[in-house]
This record gives sequence, C-alpha cells and structure tokens, in this order.
Amino acid sequence: MKICYQCGKASAGDPLFCTKCGRTYDVRLCPRLHPNSRFAKVCSQCGSRELSQAQPSVSFWWKVLECLVKVAFGVLLVYLTLAGFVALIQMREVQGGLIVFGILIGILWWLWSLLPEWIRKLVSRSLKRKERDDER
Repeated sequence: MKICYQCGKASAGDPLFCTKCGRTYDVRLCPRLHPNSRFAKVCSQCGSRELSQAQPSVSFWWKVLECLVKVAFGVLLVYLTLAGFVALIQMREVQGGLIVFGILIGILWWLWSLLPEWIRKLVSRSLKRKERDDER
C-alpha cells in the first residue's frame, strides 16, 4: 500500500502512480515507464524530456517518526504474543497438548531432514509456485 503525500489517497498494492492526482511515488517516470531520480530533467535510459511529476518528498524527521512507530508496534506485538504464550503455558490443560505438539513438530522436522535433497527442493519449489499463484 502506498500513500500519496500530495492528495492523501491510499492505493492498494504497489502502484506506479497515484490513482487520484496522477503523481508518481518517489521517482519520475518517462512515457516508457523508465524510473528516474525525483530531481531528473531527462530520462537516463531513453533521453525523453517528458517526465512525470513526483509526489512531494517527506522530511527526514517524518521518516524517523514512522520507523519509531513501526518499531513500537512491533515491540508491543511481540510483548502481547509472549504474554499470551506464557499465560497459555501456565494452564494445566494446555501444557500436555503443547508437549505433544512440540514432539510432533520435532518428529516432522526430523523426517524432513531425512528426505533426499531433490525431494526437499521439489517441495520448496512447489510451495513457492503456489504462493505466487495465490498472490495473483
């Protein structure tokens, strides 16, 4: 998801242009969609002088603030996850199930390590292909 700093519209995915105002995100594009610096006057690949208008740049401090907010939410999420996991472990009913689950996971990893390399690569490629198909 990208947010245009010119008009404030959020666009899903990884678009090249803002769907509301038509500005590009952090680059200037020529008619052939070659990416160039936001300060470029001429396309570095084809020489075209017709470049798109880039959205306004964001100050360094806003980027620092964004990074700090992401880190804070990440730390909060990890803390809440660990607190929930500790609460689950302390429940007697769940402890037996976690032990069985851990043993099962251990056995599955051991069996996976015993498989020949070509089978593991085949399974990995198959899963990656499935993920790419699911994204489309």
